[in-house]
Amino acid sequence: MNWTFLKHEFLLTYRNKKNIPFVVFLCIALLSYCFLFVPNEVTQETFHVDEVKSKLTELEAEQEYRLAKGNTGIILFSGMPVFAMNAYSYGMFSAMLAAYEDGNATRWLHLRANHLEGDSSDYIRDEKLFKDSPFPGKDREHLYKQTMLRYETYLAKEHPITFGMIEEKTGLQALQKFFQQYGMYFVLFCAIYFSSDLLSRDRPNKSVLQGLPLSWYRQLNLKTLSSFFYTHAVVGIVLLLGVLLLAFQYGFGYFDLKIPTILIKDEFPREHYDVMTIASFLGEIAIIIPILVYLFIRLNVVFSLIFKNEWLVLVISSLLLFSEKIYLTRTSRELFGIDISFFPQTYFDFGNVITGEKNFLLNTTTMDFTRGILVLLITVVVMEGILFVLSRIINKRRFYSNG
Repeated sequence: MNWTFLKHEFLLTYRNKKNIPFVVFLCIALLSYCFLFVPNEVTQETFHVDEVKSKLTELEAEQEYRLAKGNTGIILFSGMPVFAMNAYSYGMFSAMLAAYEDGNATRWLHLRANHLEGDSSDYIRDEKLFKDSPFPGKDREHLYKQTMLRYETYLAKEHPITFGMIEEKTGLQALQKFFQQYGMYFVLFCAIYFSSDLLSRDRPNKSVLQGLPLSWYRQLNLKTLSSFFYTHAVVGIVLLLGVLLLAFQYGFGYFDLKIPTILIKDEFPREHYDVMTIASFLGEIAIIIPILVYLFIRLNVVFSLIFKNEWLVLVISSLLLFSEKIYLTRTSRELFGIDISFFPQTYFDFGNVITGEKNFLLNTTTMDFTRGILVLLITVVVMEGILFVLSRIINKRRFYSNG
């Protein structure tokens, strides 16, 4: 009977008229992401061919002018050897342009890394970079160090270097970046959406369901499992298709490719950069996703018992999902006088917790994988207790009543 009811609930979710348009939207969003967003994504390391050619033309004209005027020495006012610096820049960017047009990613990366090692101004002095950040200088230096560390691991030649790898557009790299940006919110919103009507959809058929030889609490558990499996199935298929579509364009990538991490420690936080493999990162993500998905589905069951309205459940759960965005700032370390690392919403964007990015952004030392798992598991236990008690108060008969 348990398996029959579980299968019945899964098929109800699968055929739900509310869910079908959302799945179609996910497919459209996936195609847009893979064929529009990723190919046109511009980062600090995007190589703009036209801009480089224009810069080379300007440098060439300036050098000819200085040579004609004899201005090839050091400028007395500034003490800068402008002619020599221009000559270096012209040679460097000419070589980079040739390597890029020849498709020689290894040579291009050697040149770019060498240029950045001697001149960090592309990051440190670029006022357009992190212009809205309260700590732009700190963030620019952080991104510069991450970029140099990433290039260092690529140049170790553990794998063939491609432009897709350099731009972090291979299938696995895009998946890793996705979970460091908004991937967790995407997964959790899917769980919220698919489970928002787990109970309310039964109210028109209450006379049939009330006669099932299953306890009310067991029905709630089986409904939870059906939504849990359906959410993982949909999300898993969408993410797998995304990885494959990007793999056809830029390559699949490598599970043992290194990505930068940062450890903040000591009373006055100091930064210690390190690396971890994409496999380790995705492995930790795979551990946390089932916990968070289960937590939000159980939360939806609680709200459904109380409000009996799927749209109200959807709105309230979504607000909780994004609640951290309402109060969190770069100086937020406590909530109601308690360290934020003890609140479950702190770990909804778990990708940044794994890499240490969240500790860096908030200039704290308290968030890590172990504490995140512990806090979320305790939250699940508390939610289970609430649901168990509530299911006794709002029993089957009371829930299906018209009141």
